[in-house]
Amino acid sequence: MSGTQQAVAVPAAGVRPSAVPRPTAAGGPEPPPRRPAWRENARRLRAAAVTEPGRLRALGASLVALLLAFGALTAWQAAERADGAHSVIHGSQPLSANAALIYRSLADANTTAAAGFLAGGEETAEVRERYRKRIDDAARQITEAAASERSAEARQRLADLNRRLSVYTGLVETARANNRQELPVGGAYLRHADRLMQEELLPAASALYAGESEQFRRDQRDAREFPWAALALGAAAVLALLAAQRRHYLRTHRVFNRGLVAATTVAVLLLLWTAGGHLVARHHLDRAERDAARSLQTLNAALVSALQARGDEAMAMVTRGSRDNYERTYQLQMRRLAGADPRAAEGGLLARAVELAEDRTGRRLADAALRDAGTWHGQHRAVSELEGSGRYAEAVAMVIGPRDSTGETFDRIDAGLRRAIAHEQRQFTAAAERAHRALDPLPAGAAALSLLGAAGVVLGIGRRLAEYR
Repeated sequence: MSGTQQAVAVPAAGVRPSAVPRPTAAGGPEPPPRRPAWRENARRLRAAAVTEPGRLRALGASLVALLLAFGALTAWQAAERADGAHSVIHGSQPLSANAALIYRSLADANTTAAAGFLAGGEETAEVRERYRKRIDDAARQITEAAASERSAEARQRLADLNRRLSVYTGLVETARANNRQELPVGGAYLRHADRLMQEELLPAASALYAGESEQFRRDQRDAREFPWAALALGAAAVLALLAAQRRHYLRTHRVFNRGLVAATTVAVLLLLWTAGGHLVARHHLDRAERDAARSLQTLNAALVSALQARGDEAMAMVTRGSRDNYERTYQLQMRRLAGADPRAAEGGLLARAVELAEDRTGRRLADAALRDAGTWHGQHRAVSELEGSGRYAEAVAMVIGPRDSTGETFDRIDAGLRRAIAHEQRQFTAAAERAHRALDPLPAGAAALSLLGAAGVVLGIGRRLAEYR
């Protein structure tokens, strides 16, 4: 072999060619390829994670994340409940009350129109003013409800109500004009107006009230819902902090780490505040529902029954040939209002209103209306006897007269029920506002306390890490 020939290295058996260092231009072996930066960083992190400082850093990061998640979830759920309570106070409950007012205003206007028609040309300015005011109230309440209504279906129903109301008032004015001229056709126009009210306007208003009441109940359920997810996460955070302190004690034989103790205290306080605030809010919302909302619903229904009974009584006098129909509906509404025997003053919606009243004032007003309903029913029987004996003028006077008449008794019932409704409305609003106040500061407080707890963890873990420097 020539001396100038270089020997060629042959790889040993079982050795991959790539594993053999290749010669470089300088004659030395080529260095192994460099690892990517991310792989190198990952290797270093894995190496650091198995050391005690690495474990402490991972533990601290986990505790901070858990506390911040607890605070964020608590703030979110508390804000939702507070918004629900706010909606109950300023949204769905006022809309429900406004829908009830629309129904009552329409029924009252119809009742007043029938009573005024009985007086003929002697209709008083007070009766005319009451009819005008009730119509104006209904129109204003319809407009206000349409402006704040969230449901497209409800807005359409309100538009229909507004349109039909103008038709109704036109029929009533035509009936009045003919009645002043003592033309019999006036009674036909009034019957047409009453039928429009009973078959279209009042059912539409009732459907509106039912829809708003359902939305009100949904908002109440949202405000009363308990924050189980936040409480579960808070309990997990407290347990994790206690476990971290136990680990600290086992490794160092030191009883307390001040930072972790502070973080645990903050987490426990936030957990107790979250549970306590929602329990207080639920208590007040339950009280608002039990002691005021149910009473309001019953009182509204009682007032509507009283208004319809009064309208049927007046229409029975106006349409003497159709008296039996109106007398039947009068008896139905009176049984609904005051029980099977109204004179006994012990049944119907008014008796239930007495039971549901929260305090002495509410019970007194409902009980007075129940007794007056018995008086009214007795007077109505006297009206029927007078009319049956041919003394129609005396019967009319006993219906619309200023003293010792069914009209006077009805006015007392009407005024008493309106005062009772206003009283229960104040009671409901006060209880719902207490519920809102119990929840309102919690979102901001949860955010602040969770940050404070996270800072305690950072300080506590940082103190331990300083021992390894």
